[in-house]
Amino acid sequence: MRAVVIQDHESRDHVGIVEVDDPAPSDNEIIVDVKASGINFTDLLSLEGKYQNNPPPPFTPGKDAAGTVARLGSSVTSHAVGDRVIAHVNHGAMAEKVSCHEALACTLPDKVGFDDAAAMGLAYLTGYFALTVRGMLQQGEVVLVNGASGGVGLATVRLAKSLGAKTVLGGLTTPEKGDAIIAAGADGIIDLTGDELKDSLRTQVGSITDGHGVDLAVDLVGGKVFDATLRAIANEGRVVVTGFTSGSIPSVRTNYLLLKNISVVGMTFAAYMRTRSPEIARVQAAIYDLLLDGKIDPNIMERLPFERFMDGIKLLEDRKIVGKSVLLI
Repeated sequence: MRAVVIQDHESRDHVGIVEVDDPAPSDNEIIVDVKASGINFTDLLSLEGKYQNNPPPPFTPGKDAAGTVARLGSSVTSHAVGDRVIAHVNHGAMAEKVSCHEALACTLPDKVGFDDAAAMGLAYLTGYFALTVRGMLQQGEVVLVNGASGGVGLATVRLAKSLGAKTVLGGLTTPEKGDAIIAAGADGIIDLTGDELKDSLRTQVGSITDGHGVDLAVDLVGGKVFDATLRAIANEGRVVVTGFTSGSIPSVRTNYLLLKNISVVGMTFAAYMRTRSPEIARVQAAIYDLLLDGKIDPNIMERLPFERFMDGIKLLEDRKIVGKSVLLI
């Protein structure tokens, strides 16, 4: 089969599509014929050797593989050959075939296309868990999503609105993407640029919320954006940390937490994968229900042929992406 392989982290000349052996399933695994694979920020990190959950090279990146079941391990009872699935893997999705533990392969409804499913894997699952399980979103709350134009960010904006948030704010380090975020359902844009962000972020939020502040913030940016966000949180508000696209990991000033009874929690989908949580299948089904009801969108910006995988990664690197790119394999 063909697969994208990262041979080492020294040069991008050492990354490309090559012929490798087909995977064989262990007892509890299935083999999926991949039709589409999502491109995530983690793939850019993998390319640079900065993603902590990858094996040493050589390896194949990719976390979202939508396709059909081709082979079954000897103990598999939850799937049959020919089933349509979205397979969640730590790596390996950017290939014509991928192995996946049966507990991490979720049934794909007939009405959901492979490309849509690949776009709605890691991004939408992260957003849903961040909002509901870790963030405990309540009806009528104010939600701020920092890093709103990326795959996870845009998914979280759409989910927050569809799950009952009263006001959804999109925080952007590239404010020119604001129109796309408003089109996705955001009620306002928060400009995350400028030297006096601690004051300007709170002022912008206060202006839109009549001084109420943010009940729940989902922060993918980190650094000074996280620091400024704490100042805009309402009494008993929550912040869910889901990433550090700025490259800067902040420290928590606990006096801010004490003054307003603020909670700060972490969220990584990898934790649910490690335990093969049954919550994954439940949440994935709920996301597809929202899609089929017309309440959310896959947010696909580019559908790229397999050979152009690097173009999709470059869109992330150059901060040109709004939503997701998908590889058609």
